[in-house]
Amino acid sequence: MLLREYRTRLRDLLGQMNPDDASVLADLLLAAGMKTDRGTMLARLDEELEDDVEEFCANGVYELSYGKPIQYVLGSCVFYGQEIFVGPGCFIPRSDTEVLVEAALKILKKGQLFADICSGSGCIAKAVAANAPEAEGYALELSRQALPYTLRNLSELKNVTVLRFDALDDEDYAALSVRAGRPFDLVMCNPPYIPTEDMENLPTDVRYEPESALDGGEDGLRYYRAVASYARMLLKEDGVLLFEIGYDQADAVQEILREKGFASAVIRDYGGNDRVIVAKTG
Repeated sequence: MLLREYRTRLRDLLGQMNPDDASVLADLLLAAGMKTDRGTMLARLDEELEDDVEEFCANGVYELSYGKPIQYVLGSCVFYGQEIFVGPGCFIPRSDTEVLVEAALKILKKGQLFADICSGSGCIAKAVAANAPEAEGYALELSRQALPYTLRNLSELKNVTVLRFDALDDEDYAALSVRAGRPFDLVMCNPPYIPTEDMENLPTDVRYEPESALDGGEDGLRYYRAVASYARMLLKEDGVLLFEIGYDQADAVQEILREKGFASAVIRDYGGNDRVIVAKTG
């Protein structure tokens, strides 16, 4: 069977589960099975289908049928032009988070120091460090399931140090301040921000992701309160704090920041939703 023919069959099969994304999913599976990119795969459609490619795609369809995210099936995704390895226990990067990266890159200057709290896969730290190689930073993550991905994704970047870190523990902030030896210019955080009562209503594929990366406490604001309180231990006097927020959380998070002495502004994502808060110390 030609790859072209199998591609059509694969799209038809996936269309029974996910008609809107069937074409994209089919091409992702086929390219991954062939160990190449989509462009190269499309150029080889008149070649014969190899058994190992068919087996990979069949296993992928099976996993997708149970709601497993395509990123976990493939083992990686792309975020801000960087390949990010992910798997069970590691939160999958979202494209809206690139808005936070863009804000960070506008702020950071040569020789400055940043921290990425609740780093997860390390996607934010990797995107920032790769595009600001003369800055230095720390990727900070608590989960023992996620940390291997943080380490793997940042292993080739010499300007980022990965540490196990509890965003809710003030002692970890104090220890990091001592370790860094100088104040931070920028602290970034994309924390868990889904209210606990909303966790049961998440789509099936999202429920595959770690609860610890999603559950933000009773009102979804637990981490914002902690980081806004403790980040002052890290930041220099005119340092900047960047938060990713849920689409309806801007007012609540800005109020938390006001109470902690920060002035803040909101940046919207590509869909026009409030997505990032930029806060500065007085």
